[in-house]
Amino acid sequence: MGSKFVDFAVYVALLIVLLGLINMTFNLHRFAFIGEFLILLVLMLIALIVVVGMRNEFAWSWKLLKVFFALAFLDMLLVYLLSPSMPGMFLAFLFAAVAGFFIALFNVSPKKEAAQVKKTYKPGKYIASSTGTKFHAPKCYWAKKVKKENAVWFNSKEDAKKMGYKADDCVK
Repeated sequence: MGSKFVDFAVYVALLIVLLGLINMTFNLHRFAFIGEFLILLVLMLIALIVVVGMRNEFAWSWKLLKVFFALAFLDMLLVYLLSPSMPGMFLAFLFAAVAGFFIALFNVSPKKEAAQVKKTYKPGKYIASSTGTKFHAPKCYWAKKVKKENAVWFNSKEDAKKMGYKADDCVK
């Protein structure tokens, strides 16, 4: 089971849970609706933070994801107690929340490793990211942030400039 499949399954579970909560919230009346709407906004904010964290492969995003699904599960139970309508749909939404929680709980996808820049300069004297605009000396703070798959090495400043990169402040 690949990491992309797990991420996709989590995104689908997030979508189903949020749509279910929206559906359940708009079936409430007056003060229950206002309170639940505020809770829904907080859960949507948490979901947004989780998605950004997952896209950037931060390990903390999986911990926050567990919290999100646990809170969503409890919130669904609360909303169902306030307005028990559509039990079939409620069970489907509840299942998505439980499934998402267990996916997050047992996630075994590899954690992001910091890019290591070798001090030997064998690949070249300067490094740039294929997605960036500047080139750096390998010991530079920003050079260490370049992902291996995006690394572009140059033997000289002139080579980097020919490719359209500008020298960072760390390049002497």
